[in-house]
Amino acid sequence: MPSSSSWLSRHRNGAFYTLGLVLAGTLVCGGVIAGVHWVLTDAFAASDAALDESKGGAQRALLFPDATFEKVSAPAIEGLNSVYKTDAGDYVFDVQSKGYHGDVELMVGITSAGKVAGIQVVAEDETDGIGTNALTDEYFGTFTDLAASGALTVEDAGAGETKVDGVSGATFTANAVIADLNIAFEAYAQMGGK
Repeated sequence: MPSSSSWLSRHRNGAFYTLGLVLAGTLVCGGVIAGVHWVLTDAFAASDAALDESKGGAQRALLFPDATFEKVSAPAIEGLNSVYKTDAGDYVFDVQSKGYHGDVELMVGITSAGKVAGIQVVAEDETDGIGTNALTDEYFGTFTDLAASGALTVEDAGAGETKVDGVSGATFTANAVIADLNIAFEAYAQMGGK
């Protein structure tokens, strides 16, 4: 006489039943993870933005210690990431250009009088002891109080250019620093700088 039990009860210990349970559990877990991701996406983005701002805020404060900063609209210049203006009319430009191993990102402070106030490294991946020789306070100090106008070059200066020194053995990185400064100078000029 045939059994009246269902197919499921007869195969409860079989591979199909186990596969069905694993698939159901996977779908439930995937749904929970997708739901959590959907709910927290904005929170994660806001947290990342706050972290980036706090890092940048600390670097801006090194350039102008007693200032408060306001992000302003930046001109469309390749390599210009952002522009901040202080309550005293000074500017901080976040700029980047190609170094030897990737982009060299710097913050360049320019005073309301149109002089370079200082430079801070934001990000770089240059060779330690070689390329990083062009990312020192000593090298950056050679640009302090330099007029933020025209273009900088390591070659013989032409009209509207200022000749500056490079760093022996760190040519690519020094050129990236100079390119970053030129981007900041161009942005400063477009924003009404002297």
